[in-house]
Amino acid sequence: MGEDRFKKRHRKRISVNFGIDKSDKFGFTDDLNHDGLFIRSAVVFKPGVAIKVEIKHPQGLIALIGEVKWGKKIPPSFLSKLKGGMGVQIKSFLAGEEIYYALCDALISQRGE
Repeated sequence: MGEDRFKKRHRKRISVNFGIDKSDKFGFTDDLNHDGLFIRSAVVFKPGVAIKVEIKHPQGLIALIGEVKWGKKIPPSFLSKLKGGMGVQIKSFLAGEEIYYALCDALISQRGE
């Protein structure tokens, strides 16, 4: 993981759909940055798995391919209390790359960083 793991993440809750072949699972972002995001969900894939992630943003669809870097599986009933889900590194965008980066930039600006 190295130093990339410690790049500043920005907390933001956005609903996402994700999956391996199709985006049929549901979760929320917990935090994100230009390089990746954390998806809070009871469904957790193993590290190294490539997944498709879709975010329906008011400015348009953000669709990307990411690689699961780590995961923590917890029972669905504990999701509101414990941080379960997976860290995903962005590999490529299928749509909405500019929207995603603008979202990250806006979060940086809002927090005065």
